[in-house]
Amino acid sequence: MSAPRTTSPSGSTGFSLVEMLMAMLVATVGLLGLLQSVIVAYQHAVKTRCRGEAVQVAEERLHTLSGLPFAKFTGGTETTSVETRMVGGVPWTYTVTSKVQPAGSTKAAVKLTVAITWSARGEAASHEIYTLRTRRVGE
Repeated sequence: MSAPRTTSPSGSTGFSLVEMLMAMLVATVGLLGLLQSVIVAYQHAVKTRCRGEAVQVAEERLHTLSGLPFAKFTGGTETTSVETRMVGGVPWTYTVTSKVQPAGSTKAAVKLTVAITWSARGEAASHEIYTLRTRRVGE
């Protein structure tokens, strides 16, 4: 005696194994694409945070520089220093260059420039700000 043969009647609903495998393949490719876009967004956010920190470092340095007495400024002075800041729990190194240049033919004003450079994921970036500093009353 043999066991009864069970086959699904033609036109029955359901998915075959091949259809399920193809659906899983399409879903996997879609999820990998989504994961890649999350990685790109994260890298962009890190670069933006590094740039924001660089701008803050440059503004702090320019504020400190402009607060010095006018007699301390000599034309053509340039100083370079390295500063490390934590961004997202990771230390980032910034190279800060401060310049003092005469502004115009009179000795009543100087141009203070702060340039900052850093590298994010092998890509060099920079930011530069400047201001004019005049001799204050009583200096």
